[in-house]
Amino acid sequence: MTDTPMDDDFGAAIDVENAQRLGELLAVLAGQADPDAPAITLDTLDGYLTALRVGPTDAAPIQAMDALFGDDWPASLDEQDMTDAFMEALHVRWNEIGDSLDPQPLLESPEQMHLMPLISEFDEETKAELVAQGAITAELLERMPAPGAMWAQGFLQAVDDTHAWELPAGDGADDLKLMIAAIDAVTLAEDATPRAEYIAQAYEEPEGIDQNALIDDMLFTVQDLRLFWMQQRTLKDAIAGLTSANDSTH
Repeated sequence: MTDTPMDDDFGAAIDVENAQRLGELLAVLAGQADPDAPAITLDTLDGYLTALRVGPTDAAPIQAMDALFGDDWPASLDEQDMTDAFMEALHVRWNEIGDSLDPQPLLESPEQMHLMPLISEFDEETKAELVAQGAITAELLERMPAPGAMWAQGFLQAVDDTHAWELPAGDGADDLKLMIAAIDAVTLAEDATPRAEYIAQAYEEPEGIDQNALIDDMLFTVQDLRLFWMQQRTLKDAIAGLTSANDSTH
């Protein structure tokens, strides 16, 4: 496998050229980052953007960049006159994610994969190129997690950063916890005890559940989360409307 996006088995078509361009421009930023910091890959960014699209509050793609690279992230792109090109590629991807999470198709065909994740796998040649380009150090590359893990980590970081993914007890909180656990499972090391425990609890037939199966379930869960938060918003608006109506009668 190579580092091309996983677009053959998921959802609508991805603009592969735009995804590759976004990855190349992101590598410029990664090359300027602290070598001891966690690697920020296209997968990480894509997971973060998807969580912003799915979540309970309105968001913009710039939030992902500020969170992942700091407020001064455009500086290295400005030096090479690449900022406009990067923002164009970023917004194309942002709109793709939004289109793939259109609620109507999700409601009409809940068993179909609509989401278009940019999840990469790296062959040895690609790994060598990344190191040669300075996009990532050899040491970090050796510590790179399994396919899907960086995407899930980006998603979960956005969940933590937005401080809005919490619900009162009994208000869908248990369902939300289970859905988040399905995403977190993709980040667990293959030989880790927590992974084995999760699979044993979550699946009636745990034998044969591998990373690809966990990725599939994660992505269907993300689609469910999109509808979940839409329903929560509708419920919140309805309660606010009733409260306002009651206040006006007193």
